[in-house]
Amino acid sequence: MAGVWGVVLVAAVFWSVRNDPPTVPEQQDVEQAMGVLRVASGAVAAAAQDERWALSLGATQVEECAITPAWQGQEASREVTLYVPESDARTALDTVAAGLPTAYRAGVITARGGTRLSFFADAGQHVGVEAEAHAADQVLKLHVFTGCRPSVDDLDLTDPAAGPAPAVLDTVVAEITATAAGDPSGPSDPLGPSGTPTSEPSSGPPGSSGTSTPAAPFGSPGLSGTPNLAPPSGLPGTPGPTSAPTSASPSGPSGSAGAGEARAVVCPDGGTVSTFVRDAGPVVGESGPRGVPEGTVPVWADAGGWAYRSGPVSVVVNADRDRFRVSVTTACRAG
Repeated sequence: MAGVWGVVLVAAVFWSVRNDPPTVPEQQDVEQAMGVLRVASGAVAAAAQDERWALSLGATQVEECAITPAWQGQEASREVTLYVPESDARTALDTVAAGLPTAYRAGVITARGGTRLSFFADAGQHVGVEAEAHAADQVLKLHVFTGCRPSVDDLDLTDPAAGPAPAVLDTVVAEITATAAGDPSGPSDPLGPSGTPTSEPSSGPPGSSGTSTPAAPFGSPGLSGTPNLAPPSGLPGTPGPTSAPTSASPSGPSGSAGAGEARAVVCPDGGTVSTFVRDAGPVVGESGPRGVPEGTVPVWADAGGWAYRSGPVSVVVNADRDRFRVSVTTACRAG
C-alpha cells in the first residue's frame, strides 16, 4: 500500500511541476516569460498614451543575473519613458495605472509627504512593472521586467513590424542638422531615414536612470537589464546587481547623422506602438529646443534635451555625448 501511495505522490508532483503556474520565476526560463513581457510592454505603452505628455519606447534588454550564488540566469526587460510637464508626475503614473488591465492590480504608493512616488503592477507569471520618481520629476521610466530566470541560448528578441516612420522624424532631423551646419535652408540627410544603427544613449535626461544599450537595425531589437522582481512594500528596494548586457544583434558604427533604429510592441486592442530613433548630428552652440512647431510648448526641456507632442506622435530629442538623438513614437496604429 505504501508503494502505491508513493507512486501517486510522485505522479502528482510531476503533474504539478509541468502544469501548475510557477510560484517563483526560476520555475520558468526567460524565454517562457518573453510572451508575457511583450504583452505587458504593449499594455504599458498603450496606457501611457496621452496628449498631455510625450513618450518613447526602449529596446528589449537582457542581462546576466544570479538566481543563486552558484546558478546564473538572465533577466529581460523593456522600458517606456514618459516626459511630463512640471508637477504632473503623480497624474501621469495614476493615468497609466488606471489604463492597465484590472488584473494587473496597478497602483501608485506615495511616501515622504507625497514627494516620493512608487508605481507597481503585476502582469502575471512573475512579470512586473515598476517605476520610482520624485513628485517634481519630468522624466518617468516605467520598467517591465521578468526577474532573474534560467538562461536560454539564442533568445528571440524580435519586435513586430514597426511600420513606416512618421514624416515629422525627417522634419525634426533636418531642422537640427541645418542649425548645426549653419545653413537655414537645411542640408539633405546623406543617409536618409534608415541608415546605420548607432549606440543607445549612455544616460537619460536628469531624473532618469538611463543605461548604455546597443542599438539594432530597423525592425530588430536591442538589449538591456532590469530592476529586481520583488514587488514593492511601501517603497521598492534597490535593484540587485547585474552585469552589462550583451548584444543579440550586431550594431553598426555610430557618429553619422541619419543613422537609426526602430522598436515596436503590440497594443492590447490591436495595432502597434512604434518608436523610431535617428542620430541628428553634433550638438553645436545652444542646445535649446529647435524644430518645434510654432505654437507648440514642449512638455519637458532642459540642458539634456526636449520633448513635445505633434498630434498623436511624441517627439523627443536628447543631447547624448555631444550628439543629438531624435526619437518619434506613434500612438497605437495598424500596419
